[in-house]
Amino acid sequence: MRFKISVYGLMLALCLFPAVSHAQQEPVQALTLDQFKEALPSHAEELHLKEFLALKQKEEVVVLDVRSKESYAYRHLAGSVNIPLTDLTEKILSEAVPDKDTPVVLACDYSFFPTRMIAMTMQAYPVLKANGYTKIYRLNLWSSADGKMVSDEEQEKRLVFEGTSVDAQNAE
Repeated sequence: MRFKISVYGLMLALCLFPAVSHAQQEPVQALTLDQFKEALPSHAEELHLKEFLALKQKEEVVVLDVRSKESYAYRHLAGSVNIPLTDLTEKILSEAVPDKDTPVVLACDYSFFPTRMIAMTMQAYPVLKANGYTKIYRLNLWSSADGKMVSDEEQEKRLVFEGTSVDAQNAE
């Protein structure tokens, strides 16, 4: 007798059976309702250009760019770390940011200009929160805290960018 498993059936089976970590063979800890609510992306503080610069002056921060490797290679903040959203795992996060009290500033396309897509930082926030990171921010460089637009030129004056688009501009 053969069984056909649908995608929905597989997802249901994965939800019903506890996940097991292959490295430790121990069940993954489930979040409590309060922990789940705290990990919702709406709790992520948004940092605008002025607040971002102030935080960087005050303490060491890790800018975690969750875009694809191609988007990151094209243009990114100098010194940022690229871990595509699809690669965010406990192991990779702990290697990139070992101290869970280090401020982590999440960046994606939405961080640099308004887009009509869901910000990847909104999807990355719960992953970091569930892994115990305590200071997580979402970067928004295109608007100020009072809602005014910030131009690309203003961003370029106050921040250092790297990537193939920056190299091409400098070559001209």
